Amino acid sequence: MALSRPGGRSRLRLAALIAVLAAVCLLTSGCWDRVEIQDRAFVLAVAVDVAEEGADKQPDKAKVESFVHPAPPDRYRAIFQVLRFGGAKGGQDRPGSDGKTFLVTGRGPTMLDAVRDALGESSKGLWFENIQAIIYSQAVVERYGIASLVDFFRRDGEMRGRAQIYITPGEAGKLLQIAPPTGEPGGIYLANVARRQAKDINLATSRTDIGFSSQAIDTGAEMAIPVVEAVGETLKIKGAAVFRQDKFQGYIDEYTIRGVRMIRGVERSAAISFECPDHPGDAVTFELFRHQTALTPHVEGDRVWFEISIAMRGNIDEIQCGHRHDALDAEYLDKAQKLAAAEVERNIRHSLAVAQQHGWELFYFRQTLRAYKPGDWQRIKDRWEEIYPTVPVEVKVKVSIINVGEHR
Repeated sequence: MALSRPGGRSRLRLAALIAVLAAVCLLTSGCWDRVEIQDRAFVLAVAVDVAEEGADKQPDKAKVESFVHPAPPDRYRAIFQVLRFGGAKGGQDRPGSDGKTFLVTGRGPTMLDAVRDALGESSKGLWFENIQAIIYSQAVVERYGIASLVDFFRRDGEMRGRAQIYITPGEAGKLLQIAPPTGEPGGIYLANVARRQAKDINLATSRTDIGFSSQAIDTGAEMAIPVVEAVGETLKIKGAAVFRQDKFQGYIDEYTIRGVRMIRGVERSAAISFECPDHPGDAVTFELFRHQTALTPHVEGDRVWFEISIAMRGNIDEIQCGHRHDALDAEYLDKAQKLAAAEVERNIRHSLAVAQQHGWELFYFRQTLRAYKPGDWQRIKDRWEEIYPTVPVEVKVKVSIINVGEHR
């Protein structure tokens, strides 16, 4: 006679119940809010102008921006660049319709109102998970400040923190009508150009996306946001717009940006050119590979000063009069290292002078002093804006050339 184990039937019933529940879960699983990819309008870039900009310049038959808020009044005119899927047709005669993308426009007192207004031109919901770039006109940031304009993009859960911010002196919406020469959609082109900052020290696109800009706004730090302009039928990134306490202050050029990036230590590569010590008029180019910056605050009673120590390592990349030199000659290399260091110091002092003249804190002086000298900072913080423009800065630069290339 077979004997059953105590509790055996209970375990069998439990196993059967688990199997049934698993089968039910398999049958009922799925995304309840699923939307097919072809039913989304993927926004790649957004351009924001003041509400009255641009709309009155279009022919009456092309005007589609008709919704106006009585109160509060419309602030923004937002142009959304939307990815066009391969099978989609139509609309190629509209501005900005290059075959790969098309534009829709909305107006409103807030960005969300502008987004909802744009739905009157789109049969698909606007989807921001792939947004690459945001362009603000100088007019809109001067009128409303950068913080209120960025708020929607850093608060809404659909946005990407890595979307790059740009400022343009003219009308932002017009830039999205320019087809990049590479054939990429405009938003992707602007995002990819921004990534070239790793090789181009003249670009101000390091740490200027939504995420880093949000941090700067929250801490009250100055920002240098890259500028994009239309040069003929080409988009060109050049210079930066400076913001202080949320307000637009003015522009700085590429040479000033170089010095700012050297002091901050955020460049990965750079081409630093200087005149040949033996042949005036001919240039030598030093290519930076490694860079270390140390910013040290000093407080002596009521006197505050900073020390910037920079160490650079790299190669000689070009000698215009190279056929007249032995690049491996120790004396020549020593001269080249000193001249490259002198050019770096000259560039840094230029950027310091521009920033201190205008009272723009672009170098983390305040943050460094507060972190390393908290007691002294508490004593002088109320007078910092008065002190900063005249703070002495000692600059020390050492350049080491480790290679001269494939030819001596």
